[in-house]
Amino acid sequence: MSNSWDVYFAHYSDWDEAHCFNVRLELKFEDAIKKLGYVEYVDSNDIYIIENNISNKSLPKSKTYIKNENELLLSFEVPYDWSIDTDWEDKALVLLGISDEWVIDSSVEDK
Repeated sequence: MSNSWDVYFAHYSDWDEAHCFNVRLELKFEDAIKKLGYVEYVDSNDIYIIENNISNKSLPKSKTYIKNENELLLSFEVPYDWSIDTDWEDKALVLLGISDEWVIDSSVEDK
């Protein structure tokens, strides 16, 4: 079975190193994203960070998610042409296999 991100990373080839695409999801859809191939991100360097706190330092890598008491966070690389296409985020979610109903919000941010 292919993973959610396979189509996304096959579709783009030139990446913008200065930005990331962050997607916040409702907790109740954790099983759904696990079925897409994602696993919970655990960084041994972050063990002493207050539990259930998301900081920019601990953004997940593609293929993983961070879970806190309110939400799940996915983060992806973005292609250079993301800012040219006005509905790029919607298209990216479709490529990633992420349903709109799961999403609290999504945004492209500086790394």
